[in-house]
Amino acid sequence: MEQLLPHLSGLSIEAVEQHDGVVVLSGRARATTARCGRCRQWSGRVHGRYQRRLRDVAIAGMGLLLQVQVRRFRCDNTGCPAKTFAEQIGGLTAPHARLTPGLRGMLTQIGLALAGRAGSRLTSVIGAAVGRDTLLRLVRALPDPLMSPITVLGVDDFAFRRGRRYGTVLIDMTSHRPVDMFDGRDGDSLAAWLRQHPEVEVICRDRAGCYGEGARTGAPDALQVADRFHLWQNLGQAVEKTVNAYRSRLVAAAPSPADDTMPAEVQPLPEKKIVTRLREHHGAVHALAAQGLNKSAIGRKLGLHQATVRNT
Repeated sequence: MEQLLPHLSGLSIEAVEQHDGVVVLSGRARATTARCGRCRQWSGRVHGRYQRRLRDVAIAGMGLLLQVQVRRFRCDNTGCPAKTFAEQIGGLTAPHARLTPGLRGMLTQIGLALAGRAGSRLTSVIGAAVGRDTLLRLVRALPDPLMSPITVLGVDDFAFRRGRRYGTVLIDMTSHRPVDMFDGRDGDSLAAWLRQHPEVEVICRDRAGCYGEGARTGAPDALQVADRFHLWQNLGQAVEKTVNAYRSRLVAAAPSPADDTMPAEVQPLPEKKIVTRLREHHGAVHALAAQGLNKSAIGRKLGLHQATVRNT
């Protein structure tokens, strides 16, 4: 048994049974003494016994249940606040745990890879069935990974609902992993974040003025650069806007016919949806501005960002 299941070497197996597709191992700890969890002092004075039930990694496709008789010892250290304590078997038990470390680690990896519902379906197949909430709870219990100092920070916006609500995401450009996000895309939130991270040396952002102001306020010594994506995006938008404005002039003149027949009329291309939407926004913004409304009021009324109203 110790060769097949080395993590059970601290147990003395007394019985092996099978019930409803589950292998049940009954046993007790081999050690005669235990160490107090608070003062770390050894004790051999047994106060009482009780039974713990632990789920372990499946064996031969069947679930494995450990029924361990655990002793409660008296602590001989008079200065220790714990009068009694329950023994723990190294590598097998933990206070209040119902899963062995091996099964807990396996379920955590499944939760990280497949999340809730899909992970729960997989655990049923491998003989360690748990609910989706258990998998998510194991994932949330993981400690946050250690973060190295962020020297190059990427700043960009994203849409919770396009045209209505936006947020800001911050990226560690060295590891290419997101480090934080917050609602809105104003410069004050970015400046507050940068004040808490003075190690930032380079800020890679789009060309939004609010991010530029926030970067100058929160990290005045940091170098601000524009990334290639936003440079190409801005260039493409400028070219598209220019082409749409002079589309009628780009149609080549038809050659003069040899006979006296009239040349066929050149049909203009249909207007793109983005041009129609920009034209409607432009008319609505200027109409409301003529009524005396400011940019904030116009943005709220039309569901547009203030920067969009300013550039219209």
